[in-house]
Amino acid sequence: MSTFNADSHKYLGVEAFKECLGVMELGAPEFESEWDPIDPPLVHPNGAQPESFMIALPSALPQKSSHRLLLIRLMTTELELRKGHANDCLADMRTSIGQQAYQCKKILKPAHTKTHRTRARSAIQNVHRTLILQTRVYNRTREAMRSLGMELDQLDSVYKPLTKDDISVSSAVVDPNVAGSSRTKLSWIWTTHQGIMANDNHLTECELLMI
Repeated sequence: MSTFNADSHKYLGVEAFKECLGVMELGAPEFESEWDPIDPPLVHPNGAQPESFMIALPSALPQKSSHRLLLIRLMTTELELRKGHANDCLADMRTSIGQQAYQCKKILKPAHTKTHRTRARSAIQNVHRTLILQTRVYNRTREAMRSLGMELDQLDSVYKPLTKDDISVSSAVVDPNVAGSSRTKLSWIWTTHQGIMANDNHLTECELLMI
């Protein structure tokens, strides 16, 4: 962080750097279970969670800061990087949900002994924790893109807010033997793939097959 802060001074300038420092409110929803908290029960001396401390990037500048116009090129560059980061997060979430679905169907469900069920649940729990961390990163990235001036219509249509249903295993697993399953609508995270037009989206095949 010391090296990063030194570079931030150089590119942002001392005054802009000072404006980037502080603590932000963690307003994004958290999806971790109360019985399985990810964060350790530790409190920072000033009462803030470590992840709430701002990193000196253009997205951390206050909306009314006079430095935003001077750093427009850096803000544009960060926005492009954030878009790529959000795409990576969505891909990682799809992978984690798929892993959870596989563990539930192929390992937990066929388990016949308590030992095997315990091991399967432990593996599923580990994957779920990874998924929760990925949702946190996505939510923070989305907030950064909003701060960097991405149009709200584009933000809400391309990088939508996450809900608990979006990351549930049921959003990826459909039992074909259940009545009405052929008309089940997939979560948007399964039918979006940035860089490809919606009509050419290969992931929409899943939705088309269910109609």
